[in-house]
Amino acid sequence: ALSSGSVEYVDIEECAKRGIRLEAKNVTFNTAEHINKYDINDLRHPYETLPTSYTGMAFKIFQGTPNRAPCVELKASPAKIIQGHNVYGSTSIHLGSSEMIAALYHVLPEFYEMLDVENTLLDLIDCTFSARLKNQNQVKQVIEQLKNISNKQMRTAVRNEHETTCYFSRNSRHVDRKAYGKGFEFQRQLADLRAKKEQGCNSYDHVIEVMSCPHLQNFAQNLLRLEAGAKRRYLDELSIPKKLVDAIKFQTEYEKNGNCLITDIWKRAFNPLLEALKGQKMNIFNDDEVHTQLKTAYFTITPKGNISYSKADRVFRFYRSLISDGYNAVKDSFSSRATFYRQLTLLLDVGFSKAQLQQLKGKGMDNVIPLLQVIEIDFSAQRPSNWVEPKTSPIVDFYLTGETNIVHLKRA
Repeated sequence: ALSSGSVEYVDIEECAKRGIRLEAKNVTFNTAEHINKYDINDLRHPYETLPTSYTGMAFKIFQGTPNRAPCVELKASPAKIIQGHNVYGSTSIHLGSSEMIAALYHVLPEFYEMLDVENTLLDLIDCTFSARLKNQNQVKQVIEQLKNISNKQMRTAVRNEHETTCYFSRNSRHVDRKAYGKGFEFQRQLADLRAKKEQGCNSYDHVIEVMSCPHLQNFAQNLLRLEAGAKRRYLDELSIPKKLVDAIKFQTEYEKNGNCLITDIWKRAFNPLLEALKGQKMNIFNDDEVHTQLKTAYFTITPKGNISYSKADRVFRFYRSLISDGYNAVKDSFSSRATFYRQLTLLLDVGFSKAQLQQLKGKGMDNVIPLLQVIEIDFSAQRPSNWVEPKTSPIVDFYLTGETNIVHLKRA
């Protein structure tokens, strides 16, 4: 802690000499002769992205204040910079932090020598786990349902306009929470990277190659991701040390008996939501599967050689009307019974039973199941069975030396 009124500053010009890009808050044009044309004041370091083996890492230098010593802030998804994706990954604080610091060392080795790495602090941990649902449409249905849930201090955010994402207690000083469709996010990110490549940017070729793997895409499909961003105040409540080396030792001790620190942080963060979901029910319909089944059965080839699914789409609309309004109401709405039964026969021909369709009541009374039965987190199936834990960086690695509790750096 800094004493009252005492402020430490970064030698920002020395940082620039060691490869740091700077910007000026104030630039004044000077018309006097025999002097510099510009007066530059208040140099500072803007947020920038440092390259890693895969994706970028956010990096910024902060000057000191009366309440905070000057520091370097690093933000990244450790899984992304290690693997090129974060569909799954390690829960090791040691591994993630080592890779982030190693990335800084690789890009700015001379600047790195200015840092007091042994006193690195841990300010935020993102803890994410997923539930595997039956299809993407079900993921959307669950997210829409979650937008109406609140319990205790956890409230859905006022602005929740995203169809595939739901925020809870956004910008909290303790913990941010959100639920989103991982498959949707994954495909959006891959499409954005491919668009950049088409525009001539080749920086993400390695990431595109990783994310284009069919096995990875299949694993991401139909995942409902629940993410908790535990901030420093929240970590303090859990007695997780602020100093990084102590936090690494804390996790090691915590997990000696088979516990998982990241899992337990997540459970504590999402417990209010799980409590609120008890007794909640929702309607589940596998629209995607039905539509795909209909398109497989009902299609035509146009004179130009294209495939037309107009008939399948028409039958699907009939199916959705049965779901929303019920069998009897839809039957009564048809002026021609023959037309109704022709549409019904097309559904029966792809595997539906007449008894099954006749039981549809509409108005949200069908296929009602407990929401917790849909959002079922299997902590033992968060990664593929053949996944191997990555090793820490050979350039920068932390280890504890006996009782001295000092972080050492191993450099190649």
